[in-house]
Amino acid sequence: MFVLKNSEMIRYVIFGFVFLACFTMAFAQQEDSLPVLPQNAADAENDFNMILLGMQNYDGAALSGEGECLYVFRQPGTPDAYRTWKARLTFDPWHTRMDFKEGFSNNTQTPRATLISSPTGVLEITSLKTGEQRYNFRRSLQAENLLLRSRDNSQVSENLRLKSQTETELDASRDWVDPRRWLHSIDGRALPTYLKEQNFRILKSEFFNGFPCYVLEAKQENGFERIWVSPELGLRYLQYESRFLSAVDTADGQIKKGTPAVRRIRLSYGLYGEDAWFVTNGIAETLWIDADGEEHLINRAIIETQNFIVNHEIPPEVFTVDLPDNATIQVGAENKKLSQEEFRQWYDEIHFKGIRLIKD
Repeated sequence: MFVLKNSEMIRYVIFGFVFLACFTMAFAQQEDSLPVLPQNAADAENDFNMILLGMQNYDGAALSGEGECLYVFRQPGTPDAYRTWKARLTFDPWHTRMDFKEGFSNNTQTPRATLISSPTGVLEITSLKTGEQRYNFRRSLQAENLLLRSRDNSQVSENLRLKSQTETELDASRDWVDPRRWLHSIDGRALPTYLKEQNFRILKSEFFNGFPCYVLEAKQENGFERIWVSPELGLRYLQYESRFLSAVDTADGQIKKGTPAVRRIRLSYGLYGEDAWFVTNGIAETLWIDADGEEHLINRAIIETQNFIVNHEIPPEVFTVDLPDNATIQVGAENKKLSQEEFRQWYDEIHFKGIRLIKD
């Protein structure tokens, strides 16, 4: 059993269990029936907020996990435009570790790499063909905030808002390997936050892949966004769709500026324990739409999780790193290189008690 490490997390999980029981009763439906739609504006607002709150609580159902992720990207008609790799993903409430095996990108073999993220930032370790290792550290905005607070007592700039570990910015392409970030990768915000800020509303209810779903929609100037949310699957989303107009002409001239296009994500889930729904596979596609309404594929990304174990204790050593005495660490935000000793001294300034990225 996964051991919770602080009282805040315990209170959060207890509240989550109580809320889920109430939410399940409130939204219980007969088998094969669709969710009941709200009858007025007040009910619609309440139901929408209940859905967002349910998403937040179910997000905490998978507190830890480890397994393999397979990622493949293709762009039809462009043989060189593809990427494929496999990574081992391990996470707990505060950390994520991704160990990337050698893959291929545009016919070039990519080196092995390890990314370890915590609330203080991301350490990337790249293994070169020479046998050497390259170290790069990117500090999170949360760490920037703490560092400023530690140096003076003045008010911290509003633009340095606290961000959780799952919002730490990673390399955009590798971010897709982590199935928890599939829709979050749009802009780095958690899904409930994104839906609230983009003014999504309940549009209708319908079946998707056999599951009754709420369909939420946000209208835009030249299109819309929709997301299909399943109460039966812990308020996970089964499909996301964004329709828009192409901003520019493509290099080959096939797609002109103003051409209708669609971005679509579809996901499937497996149940771990009583309420931890975790992605088993998914597909993301971008397509352009011709005058007859026919869709034409621009690119496709596929993810598959394999041999995952969810909600078991992860040893702290998984997220610790021993830096060699001769290591040089590139600090991205500082745009400078630090020796191992300098990095340890610098890192201690932003160290969270109980969270160790670098081993003593």
